[in-house]
Amino acid sequence: MTDRFDLACEALGCLGPLQWIRLSGGRHPQYGYQQVPFLGWRFAEPDEDKLRAVEGAVTATHTCLEWLVNSSRRNWLLAPSRLLDGTDESAASPQFDDRVNQLMRDQDFCAVALADLDAILRTLRELGS
Repeated sequence: MTDRFDLACEALGCLGPLQWIRLSGGRHPQYGYQQVPFLGWRFAEPDEDKLRAVEGAVTATHTCLEWLVNSSRRNWLLAPSRLLDGTDESAASPQFDDRVNQLMRDQDFCAVALADLDAILRTLRELGS
């Protein structure tokens, strides 16, 4: 487990029990390049209050990029809008993987997005405690 993964679990866990979580971002363990950051998760009992809390943390955090929360599917997704642009906003779509691969070439974007994600998670943790 990474510190970032622990932070994500703690921040989201403040809102309620998690059934599933996936975090992308940081350096690739084998090749060393920055990966495109995004966070997917599923609450045991999702509801509007949890969604508003996550959206509130995104809004309250000063970020360099625009971030979106998608709760239209069973697994919710927090990602930079540039990653979701032109897709059906689902990590399950083929376009999503293509977009991740395209954006990975922009290492400056990946670094900025990762710093933004860390800041959003810290805000969420602070608001949820």
